[in-house]
Amino acid sequence: MFQRIPMAAFVVCLLSFTTDTTSAPSSIFVVTVSPTSHSRSAPANTNIVITFNQPVNPSTIDSVTVKIFGHWSGVPRGQFVVDANNKRVTFTPSRAFNAGELVTVSLSKGIKDLNGQAMTFGYAWTFWIRPLPGSLSLQEIDQIPIRRTGEGHIQSYGAYGGDFDGDGRMDLAIPNEISDDVRLFLNNGTGGYDSLAVFPLPSGNTPSPNEGADFNGDGILDYAVGNAGNDRLTVMIGDGNGGFLSSVSYQAANAVRGVCVLDLDGDGDMDIVTANRTGSNISLFHNNGDGTFAPRINMEANGSQETACVATDANNDGTLDVVVGAYGSNEMIVLLGDGNGGLTFSSKIAAGGKPWMIAAGDVNGDGNVDIVSANSQSNNASVIFGNGQGGIVLDSVYAVGSFPLAIDLGDIDGDGDLDMVTSQYGSGNWSVMENLGDGTFGNRRVLPASTAGSCATLYDRDNDGDLDMTGIDEIDDLVFLFLNGPPVTVEGESGLPASFSLLQNYPNPFNPATTIGFQIVDYGIVSLRIYDVLGREVAKLVDGELEPGIYEVTWDATSYGSAANASGVYFYRLQAATMVQTRKLVLLR
Repeated sequence: MFQRIPMAAFVVCLLSFTTDTTSAPSSIFVVTVSPTSHSRSAPANTNIVITFNQPVNPSTIDSVTVKIFGHWSGVPRGQFVVDANNKRVTFTPSRAFNAGELVTVSLSKGIKDLNGQAMTFGYAWTFWIRPLPGSLSLQEIDQIPIRRTGEGHIQSYGAYGGDFDGDGRMDLAIPNEISDDVRLFLNNGTGGYDSLAVFPLPSGNTPSPNEGADFNGDGILDYAVGNAGNDRLTVMIGDGNGGFLSSVSYQAANAVRGVCVLDLDGDGDMDIVTANRTGSNISLFHNNGDGTFAPRINMEANGSQETACVATDANNDGTLDVVVGAYGSNEMIVLLGDGNGGLTFSSKIAAGGKPWMIAAGDVNGDGNVDIVSANSQSNNASVIFGNGQGGIVLDSVYAVGSFPLAIDLGDIDGDGDLDMVTSQYGSGNWSVMENLGDGTFGNRRVLPASTAGSCATLYDRDNDGDLDMTGIDEIDDLVFLFLNGPPVTVEGESGLPASFSLLQNYPNPFNPATTIGFQIVDYGIVSLRIYDVLGREVAKLVDGELEPGIYEVTWDATSYGSAANASGVYFYRLQAATMVQTRKLVLLR
């Protein structure tokens, strides 16, 4: 029986298959990819390039065999091009990825060489989109009720900021543990949320962990929710218009607390793994290819009370693995994917506390994926380094507040490394911690919730190129919108701003005043003006010579005549020499 060989060793071992190819695995495999695995600085409009060791059949390269998924933006539209030698495949997206998001690329066994022989295994990797420079001093701009008028406590916990209506703006899906439903807010185009739709969950009981993916291969964002109050996994198929065509529940094991998505068997379809706390195991759900799932396969993960899970490539072999946080045994466990639908235990360590939620990313910049964990009852967050071979080691533990329930990674300040945010249920706040560049964290900033900091999502909510944050308070059922304002320190190698940039105003919408940040790189005449929707000038905020630097200016609409500046959409335009940028703002009287 053929045993899978790590990708790094595969080329050497091919020599042993030259005499008898009748039972040999396919010799076609991936040589290089761009952006590279676990990289953190891909541009938002990046091309994705895959180089094979030998020519591939161009007719087998398409959106079915090469699945690309932005964690927030969903499935990108674009064009595949195979070079003249048929060895290199390039995908050019027609629209930029969401700033700061994680992108997953999955190649299926449907890719064939010129002789019709398919890849023996699939291949997958992840990378991060680098956002524009920002600030760790996130500013609260709004609180939005999740309850309907007259409704009682619904216990909103968990959130996913994905593009459910395909307009390029990140919407917000929130499971609710008491009302047993999912509530979907559509982005209003300025980074806020107005409309609310409610979707009941079949067999739902305390829905909580959730994840987005394209499960049926139609290019539209779907949604999976685990139910912590029973043994059900709910899969909701999106309609592309901000709703769902269907919701189907599947039996996992008791108390589904973790949900992660990956192509377990390399067939091009997204499968699901759940972590089941009371069941004290994990469940594997294999996709039938149409967005429905075969009955679960339960397996032991070699821990106690498995609660959290994340899909990532822990041993750099081009197959996604699963890391599991075990709440009962205070452990972090690595399960390696075999490429054929199974997972195998690799290693485990003490997690530094009781993991409630975990996230993955290369935090120390060594090219290997690391794990961060929100450790509930121990009131801390741990950072666990990976060695790139499936091994992990506990590096640091940080006090973050009382009863942290959630954790996320993202390059909040846009400096090329991954910062960390944790959500504290007990102390009623969120902790934002800066990555100091080597995987250590400091400069903690505390953002208050109203009662309970229950989860936080890092994504570019207003499409201005930097990472914003959305928080959930599950006691008061509120959405907290935090804006990433102008950078505190953004310098190039010369000590000057790195680029010409006009930032999104904050707050937005506003009344009566808002702040606009911008940076310029050359000395000269600078103009910043406000226009209404008819193109008429409303205000002249800057008109004169400025040195290179970072600036902020406040527009108080009342000082320019409240009668002239009624509620509505306005535009602000920054011009310096030949460089011009325009953004939109909203005044609400």
